[in-house]
Amino acid sequence: MNKKHLIALVAASVFLAGFSAAADDTAVATTNHVVVGAPTVSQTIPWRKGVTLKRLVFNEPRLMGAFVARVDLTTPGIGFTATERDPLWGQPMPDYTNELWLVNTKRETTVDFMARRHGAGQNVEIAFNTSGWRPWPGRAAVASTYAALYRWDMVDGQELSCCKTPGMGTYFIVRNDGSTFIRTVVKPHMTNDWSIALYGNRPILKDGRRARDGIHYPVGDPAYSEDPQPRTAVGLTPDKKTLVVLAVDGRQPGYSEGASFADLADIMLMEGCSDVVNMDGGGSTSFVVWDRENACPKMLNKHANGYMRRVAVNLGITFSE
Repeated sequence: MNKKHLIALVAASVFLAGFSAAADDTAVATTNHVVVGAPTVSQTIPWRKGVTLKRLVFNEPRLMGAFVARVDLTTPGIGFTATERDPLWGQPMPDYTNELWLVNTKRETTVDFMARRHGAGQNVEIAFNTSGWRPWPGRAAVASTYAALYRWDMVDGQELSCCKTPGMGTYFIVRNDGSTFIRTVVKPHMTNDWSIALYGNRPILKDGRRARDGIHYPVGDPAYSEDPQPRTAVGLTPDKKTLVVLAVDGRQPGYSEGASFADLADIMLMEGCSDVVNMDGGGSTSFVVWDRENACPKMLNKHANGYMRRVAVNLGITFSE
């Protein structure tokens, strides 16, 4: 290991160790500002070639702890991998008999997803949760081993969901050539050159503007978008050369209270994004990096309930160099 790599590794270790302390030492703010203010804590480190990690703490409009990964999509050797179909795909869930749900994927934590991928020889250095699933709500989300996705998803060029067709919804999409984009409303004829398409329940930004109209925000419980919650979001800069992954912790007074959709828009605009999709959030929000020093996955964000939820779909960013 040369001197440059050693310095980077030491800096990364200090960065990881300092996350909790940085957040815990921040006083709780009690303001009513609508716009997210400048971060009161901002830690940045070049994680590896093509990736910069950030730890941000905001006091306005409330205490929010966030983690950001900025990924240079022009980096040689970059790729994507996502949760695959379970061998029982399309069959009734064997461990859930209250209703008929067909197996799409087998749920696993984002940490386990990254570890499994490394065990298969894939150098996944960043991973995060994406699509929502059923059976839900209540204890079924804990008791069932499997997941039936809310909407149509695609992984490895084939349908990941079962008995669904592309339609309304906002998707993070990876083409076969590795290029990425975010699109609202998907039709079957559009998908021929796609490798991955993962459903996000709401657009946050579209062409640099906040997406708020009835087309982009389907009718539903307004509290879902307005109340502070843990959130996962994925965005792209206008030139589509930088991917921004954001995770905001929530439901933890004194540490991080969570973000609304408006807060996500503010933060992602600060990061220079033009298009952003909100992925599954709440207790599912999970942001994991590969700790090279200890050769293991490390969960960056902190779950309010103290345990890592097994989620339906994870997306990993791989590097071959």
